[in-house]
Amino acid sequence: MLTVVVPVHNVAPYLDSCLGSLARQTYRDLDVVLVDDGSTDGSGELAAAWPARDPRFRLVRQANRGLGAARNAGAALATGDYLAFVDADDVLPAYAFEVLVNALEQTGSDFASGNVALLTDGELAPSPLHRGTHRVTRLAADPREHRYLLYDRLACNKVWRRSFWGDTRFPEGVRYEDIPVTIPAYGRARAVDVLHVPVYYWRQRPAGDPSISQRMAEPRNLEDRFAAVNRALSALDGELATWYAETALQSDLRLVLEVLPDVDDAYRARFRKLASAFLADVDAAVLTRLPSRLATAWRLARDGDLDSLVGLVASRPALLCTHIRITAADQRCVYGCRAKPGMDAWRDPAPSKVRAAAVSWSGNRLRLGVAAAPLALLWLREAAPANRAVVVPAVGGAGTLRVSRLRGREGWVPGEWTVNAAPPKGPLPVTDPVALPCRWVDRDTLVAPVVRGGVLRVVVERPTVFAAEAGEDVGDLYVDGFGELPPGTEIRFERAPGVPSMTFPLVIAGPKWIARVPMVDLVAGIGTPAVPGEPPDTWRTALRGPDGTSAPLLARLRWTPAPAGPFVVDTDERGVLRLTAVA
Repeated sequence: MLTVVVPVHNVAPYLDSCLGSLARQTYRDLDVVLVDDGSTDGSGELAAAWPARDPRFRLVRQANRGLGAARNAGAALATGDYLAFVDADDVLPAYAFEVLVNALEQTGSDFASGNVALLTDGELAPSPLHRGTHRVTRLAADPREHRYLLYDRLACNKVWRRSFWGDTRFPEGVRYEDIPVTIPAYGRARAVDVLHVPVYYWRQRPAGDPSISQRMAEPRNLEDRFAAVNRALSALDGELATWYAETALQSDLRLVLEVLPDVDDAYRARFRKLASAFLADVDAAVLTRLPSRLATAWRLARDGDLDSLVGLVASRPALLCTHIRITAADQRCVYGCRAKPGMDAWRDPAPSKVRAAAVSWSGNRLRLGVAAAPLALLWLREAAPANRAVVVPAVGGAGTLRVSRLRGREGWVPGEWTVNAAPPKGPLPVTDPVALPCRWVDRDTLVAPVVRGGVLRVVVERPTVFAAEAGEDVGDLYVDGFGELPPGTEIRFERAPGVPSMTFPLVIAGPKWIARVPMVDLVAGIGTPAVPGEPPDTWRTALRGPDGTSAPLLARLRWTPAPAGPFVVDTDERGVLRLTAVA
């Protein structure tokens, strides 16, 4: 069971949308604790109606004590093996708790964290805060090996194993309660699950209805933000503490810098005292790793030179924005501000570097688009032992590879080729998300661009197991395939790689196998959209052997999308068989 704690305080316009998204979760074993924190706008009455509608909901009331106290009161009443927190003005996609809990059941990790989308005027956009931390799914990740996870400071995009949560409490009577809870949690966690799929829609309120974190220029926000960062930092040690100090100066505390031109002298004086105290305990080497302009700003803060600091911050106002809610698509403030907010305002001008910018196919030719041309040529080097090389002239910032050149004298051989550029000489890096479509180049050979170690590579595969046909038959989804499989192999439908939503047996007959899945079971997994325009439910397929190992199920050459009841069966860009619900 999962206990979900929802603090309720003066959120009447949003509450029913939030609680409706909880009631419609495809993970049904819920215990929803609503904590009415002294609401005065009718929110308490709206919350009181929900236990009658759904017995999984229960309501407790208390005098207004703030978000942290309300969360603690709800957590103290938790009965589930897992624990989650949801703010009452936000909503969740229907599969959110399903995928988070399933990840924990699969891995045994201490908590699972999912991607976040911003909900602005009914429209969804990726959260800039999470575009780096949740770019790919990583199961059972060690936070000490993935320190960038410390940028993810929300408590509400996570499901916590309650045995790990223990007696953890949010600080009370202050703002920014998440920071001193989530950051230390990463520090003490043995393993965490990080999912690339969005599990939380974080509402961005209109300018006339700001949330706590949108009131950055208030003196209390200044005090509480520094207090939260200091408390989180005190719970860490070693390299993780140093890294968090660096991330805080680039994120949570940087936001305070950006309002200095617009606040009064009393605010600035208090900032000077708080910043000086914080920086006195930070390793001086941390500042050397910051972008030069940001490092200069913090040195001025450390030295108490507020006039120079304010001048520096205000010197390029076109790059700054005092709002922290921004869309990911164009980095513009959601309130219509034309300024370019966020960390981009502080970054040093990036030197022109050759990097992969696009990958596409035309027939059996692979086009590799490159940014920061001019470029003389690309060349691919095969991994040992063959160590062959193929040169690709670059024209107009791109090289076009006839992939048959990767074939050996004896035919296609599985292998991996690293893409290199010249000049400058070296592997071709990938610094931004790039679509990486694969292609079957003959009946048995798949060529797939991949990114490993931040470098573009081309992998030649000779899959021995694959799906050949799928469709609907008498109320079932059938998937026919070829390849030797051990008895007990199952087909799995996954919302995130390695995280099964549904598992079904295979019928294996020599080199052929078939899965027959009751359509009613699949339909039961379709969630009700939480907001208009939400992407449809989608599952990738995988095969799981009796030894517990799992691998994506590839679909064979020239797969034609097929209707199957309320679904379409096709492939994703990686060639994996995919099931998508049709609206």
